[in-house]
Amino acid sequence: MDTLKPADIVLVKSMKNPPPAVKLVMAAVCVMMQVKPEKIRDSEGKQVMDFWGPSKKLLADFNFLQNLHDYDKDNIPVQTMNEIRKNFMNQELFKPSKVAKASSAAEGLCKWILAMESYDQVAKVVAPKRAKLNEAEEKLRNTLALLNAKREEIEALEAKLGALKEQFNTTNEKKLKLEAEVNLCQQKLERAEKLIGINATKFIIPFLTQVI
Repeated sequence: MDTLKPADIVLVKSMKNPPPAVKLVMAAVCVMMQVKPEKIRDSEGKQVMDFWGPSKKLLADFNFLQNLHDYDKDNIPVQTMNEIRKNFMNQELFKPSKVAKASSAAEGLCKWILAMESYDQVAKVVAPKRAKLNEAEEKLRNTLALLNAKREEIEALEAKLGALKEQFNTTNEKKLKLEAEVNLCQQKLERAEKLIGINATKFIIPFLTQVI
């Protein structure tokens, strides 16, 4: 749009018998601006819908270029874009290289329409997919963060379990040692009791003999 100048627009508007490429581009511009065609009679006297009359009125608007600059590209009506794709995008003449041969201003307008179509496709097709991708990536990040938190929790529990096992092993060793000491003491006690019993017998028998 920055390549277009008011003088170029005036030149297009002054065309009495514009080339087909220029009329085609201006018809597309009218569709984009939601300007309806008018009924005229063709060379055979039949009534047809024509955009050139409305196109000249559109071009005569002092704010025409500014309106293109300020075009609400984020809210292009679906019907408008469908008409552009159906009735203009498939036209052989609707190519900047071919339009340029007829008019540099029309070439700029053709590029503007193609840019709007590309933007609309990105905004309505690619953008929602990108939004879903971002949402999926956000969910993945949250899931990974939760997973990492659980892994840290598991590592902490494993460390605690390891400490408890070590404590258990230490306590169990002490228990076995104490049991061994108890057994040893029990054995010593039993031997002592036997020894005391034998000595007592040796002492009591002679004593009784003397008494008798």
